[in-house]
Amino acid sequence: MPPTFRPARRRLLLAGTGVLVVSAGAALAWPWRRGLPDPADPGTTMQDVEASVTRLLPVPEITSADLARRIASGERILLLDVREPAEYAQSRIPGALRVSPGAPAAAVLAEHGARMAGATVVLYCAVGWRSGLMVQGIRQAVTQAPAAALLNLRGGIFRWHAEARPLELGPGATGVHPFDAAWGRLLARMGGG
Repeated sequence: MPPTFRPARRRLLLAGTGVLVVSAGAALAWPWRRGLPDPADPGTTMQDVEASVTRLLPVPEITSADLARRIASGERILLLDVREPAEYAQSRIPGALRVSPGAPAAAVLAEHGARMAGATVVLYCAVGWRSGLMVQGIRQAVTQAPAAALLNLRGGIFRWHAEARPLELGPGATGVHPFDAAWGRLLARMGGG
């Protein structure tokens, strides 16, 4: 009779595959396993993460400085926050609408296509990985997005916050949601955690 495993205690490392099963038994596909630097490594900088995202997800980007300038000039910008509900509830760029990171591109287009028409659409997440995947997905789903431009925010909300740009904060929040402990260490090194 095979042993019984309680999900909260199960730990499995498949050597050479990059798959780690921990805690509740969920397989975690850490982005740094796909080529991003490990955010928990004290030598990892935000510039390292940004360069890796750009290399791995070659989609059009916008810097936080350029986004802030465009917002201040009154340009029609649609901000889509590609993070989990708890991240969005804690902090977001003012005016951003939340999009589930796992949403199919077709669903995002169905929900926000009318708002996208003629606007500069900027997607962001914590550091640009999830939003970059969403930009890539939308670009692959349609030959012509309804937006004037479809851009990934380079460095995400971590960079935006590190440059002291405005945030809408949830009750009791003082800064950006760290996503998890590893990314929280990078955020703390940036002065945002």
